[in-house]
Order: sequence, then structure tokens, then C-alpha cells
Amino acid sequence: MTRALRVLLVSIASLVVAALALSACSSPDESADEGAPIQVNTSKGSVTINGVPKRIVTLGAQWIDVTLSFGITPVAYLDNIQVLTGNPAPWASDQLQDSTPISTDDIVAQVAKAEPDLILATSYMADGQPEIYDSVSKLAPTIPGITGKQIDPWQDMVTFLGTVLREPEKAKEITAGVDEKINAAKQDMPGLNGKTYTMAYMFSNDQIQVMADPDDGATYLFSSLGMTIAPQLVAEFRKDGQPRFPISTENVPMLDSDLLVVTANTDQQMNALEKLPGYQGLRSVESGAVSRLSVAEIGGLNEPTPLSIPYVLDKMYPALQRAAA
Repeated sequence: MTRALRVLLVSIASLVVAALALSACSSPDESADEGAPIQVNTSKGSVTINGVPKRIVTLGAQWIDVTLSFGITPVAYLDNIQVLTGNPAPWASDQLQDSTPISTDDIVAQVAKAEPDLILATSYMADGQPEIYDSVSKLAPTIPGITGKQIDPWQDMVTFLGTVLREPEKAKEITAGVDEKINAAKQDMPGLNGKTYTMAYMFSNDQIQVMADPDDGATYLFSSLGMTIAPQLVAEFRKDGQPRFPISTENVPMLDSDLLVVTANTDQQMNALEKLPGYQGLRSVESGAVSRLSVAEIGGLNEPTPLSIPYVLDKMYPALQRAAA
């Protein structure tokens, strides 16, 4: 397994995407010429974007979806979900037919071949693969991340790209469309308010990765529905400072909550999890409020986007209804 692939696998297998701060982005006024530059200050230095990009390369699942939500197909893309599953995310696959997938072998050469005028990268590349990031950033203006959070809030990414594309109103429409769907679910299931949830990924035979930071970007959908992370997991985060961490299979009771959202690398692992001591006694299991998702689907929660949120919300709806009862 190449080092590049290992880094990409970490983005979902450990449910971690490292953070990179974007300290400022200057927006042109509505009368400004489309060629007016936008300057972005990142922890990798100042980045100037001249004009409206026409050939965007996206390096990461979130940027792919954000770009597609504006009706723009990236000329090339590197998708960590596709690296894991072999296929693009189900909510985006039909929109990428005219785009070139980038493999994890010689990323720089593939990006160069696409002749980009803007590269949208992520912090796991900027921080975890600095040699690759430094090389691609010499090809075109490159954005390494938006916020200082572990996962960029998708709304900030939409707002940023709307500024770059000179389409701020379109950005507002995209955000409002997602919020409308979530608000409809919230009104349909008021019982979710105050309920707890656990998001877990059994990525090996003896370890289960869990999310514990209530400020993590992946909490967006659940917090919008009035839900909070299981308090015992938050307590571990407060104690150790690890926003996402593995628990051993003997600690299955730590998954206790009103709703369990879970995936595993294989059906065999999922079946093994269900047979572990303590699993059947979880409140979520007893009430039927368990949403068993694919790796791609839980990736859409882990790295939420305006395309993944509506799709995964529909998938989780039956379990959410049981949790709300």
C-alpha cells in the first residue's frame, strides 16, 4: 500500500481530517470586474486567485460535492471515498462522467495533466503529504483548507467557492436548500430534540472508531436535528483531547445512545460487532434505532456536503423516526 493511499484511508478509517486555518478571504463587490483578484490567507501562505476559475481540480470528497453543487464539473478529481470503495459516492457518481478520476499513484503528474487554474485541496494533503501539496501548489492557486476545525463546515466551503466563482447568491441558495430539507425532518420528528447519538466505524476486527467532539464538522446534521453526541464519549474527548478515537470491542457499552449510526469494512465485521457482549443491550439496538450505513454513506456524514447530507438523511430516516419515538 502506498503512503499516499494510507493517508487517504485515514480520512475515513479513523474518521479524521486534520485542520487548516483560513484566516481571511476578500470578496469583490458586485460591480467588480470578474478579473479582479481574490486573496486568501492560509497557513501555507497567501494565495491569489485571478479571475473566475474555469478548470478546477478537486482533491477530496467535500470539494467534489461543493463544486458539483454549483453545477460545475471538476476537470479532474481525487475522491477518498472512491479510493476506499472503488466507486464515486452514490450521490455524485452520475455527475462525474465527464471528469477524470485521479489515482493515488503520481498525483502531481495527473493534476498537471488536467491543466487546472484552481486546485481545491484538503488539510490531510497539506499536512500529511507536504511534498505532494507543495508540488501541486506550484501548478495553480491551491487552497489547503477553509477553517481551523477538524472538518471544514460545508457551509463555509460553499460560501468560499461562491465568492471565488462570483456567485454569492447561488451559494446562499445551495445552503438554503439543504437547510430546508433538514428543517422539514426536524418538524416531522420533534422527538429527536435532546436525544443522543453515536457514530461508529468498525475498521478492524478489534477496534471501533467513534466521534466525540461536539464541535466536529460531522455533527452538523445531528445538531441541526437537536441531537447531541453520547455524553460518555464527549467526556472521553474532554479528558484526553482526542476528537475521534478507537475503542476496543470489549467496550461496546460505550456506544450506548438513543441512535446508533454504524458501518464496518465488511459484512463479516458488522455481523461480528452485533454478536459482541453488550451490543444487544444498547438502547438504540433495543428500540431499533440503528442506521447501518455503507462506508461511502458514513463518509458522507464524516465529511458532510450539500449533496451527501440529503442523501444520507433519507437513508437514516427510519432509524431517526424510531429514535424520535
